[in-house]
Amino acid sequence: MTIKYDVNVSALFKHNEEVCGDTTQIIKNKHATTIILSDGLGSGIKASILSILSTKIASRLLERNVSLDQVFSTIASTLPTCKVRGLAYSTLSILKITELGNANLIEYDNPSIMLFRDGQLINIKKQERTLAGKLVYESFFTVELDDVLVMVSDGIINAGVGGLFNLGLGHKELVNMILSKRLFKYDPHVLNKKIMNFIDGCYLCEPGDDSTSIVIKARSPRQIVILTGPPQDKISDREIVMNHFMSNRNSKKIVCGGTTGNIVARELHQSLETSIIYDDPSVPPIGKIKSIDLVTEGILTFNKCLEKIKQYRETKQLPTRNDGASLLTNELINADGIQFIIGTSVNPAHEELMESLQLMPRPVIVKQIIHELIAIGKEIQVEWF
Repeated sequence: MTIKYDVNVSALFKHNEEVCGDTTQIIKNKHATTIILSDGLGSGIKASILSILSTKIASRLLERNVSLDQVFSTIASTLPTCKVRGLAYSTLSILKITELGNANLIEYDNPSIMLFRDGQLINIKKQERTLAGKLVYESFFTVELDDVLVMVSDGIINAGVGGLFNLGLGHKELVNMILSKRLFKYDPHVLNKKIMNFIDGCYLCEPGDDSTSIVIKARSPRQIVILTGPPQDKISDREIVMNHFMSNRNSKKIVCGGTTGNIVARELHQSLETSIIYDDPSVPPIGKIKSIDLVTEGILTFNKCLEKIKQYRETKQLPTRNDGASLLTNELINADGIQFIIGTSVNPAHEELMESLQLMPRPVIVKQIIHELIAIGKEIQVEWF
């Protein structure tokens, strides 16, 4: 079974520092997810530059399918060692997990990764290796559906050192906190928020070191299918609705467009109910058809949706409103695979309206949305009728 991974990163800056000395990089493609964590020596600008350098070198090499061994060796031989402390200028952890759940992990001077499964901490066997003169730990293990992995920098493990705890929170106590409160049950962003609130409390809200936590959760792929626009040939209505759209049993179903909604409702022998609530005055209200997960208006909603996807690419923040464009954007961003079924029939009256409102026609706007989605790693299929 194919596995997908949700990843959430959260960090606390050292007290009175304006930048974080920890850097993370996430690389996703169709077949694997790779997470890189580097902690620069010390804190502030210098530490940030060193950790950024490590992660950037690693990510560029990994994008060229260089092995983890070679990636680490390159970084280890590139970065100098601090003459005063005799330490490497940055730590490094690289975790690569394939869509089949095969994981390869290399850790250098970072706390051990934690793997939670069925309410228990799973022991990951490690092998000591020497790469480019550095002692590293390498692991090969299998990730299963609903597994939760937590990667942290040493600021997490050392939280409260010299204050609440003589020697800091420690790896064992962090694990106990997650298990006792059953935090592994939460989505990654919620789990991470709880971890970071706890760590901030250990530091009495004045972190003594940069602290980063990365939560990875394994899940089944999320698929959606979107039907928009009436087909060129009206005779095809039933075939498209029943054989192309409704036949996707494991996918969320979304209908975009008033005419499209009426066609789907007719073929399913259901009613189309339209809301009178305008959550956003610039976006038409959503509708409701039994057995359909989301029903929206077409052209206006698509144009707004494109704006919101572009905003997401810049801010990484999902829309929080409940208008059709925001709901559609959330579904598209959260999906792994998206199938568009697009009708090509054109209503001349709509063309005049779109021109007066300076809106892009359906084929143009959908192609632009697809372009944006591909850029953030979505798997897209398109059918035209």
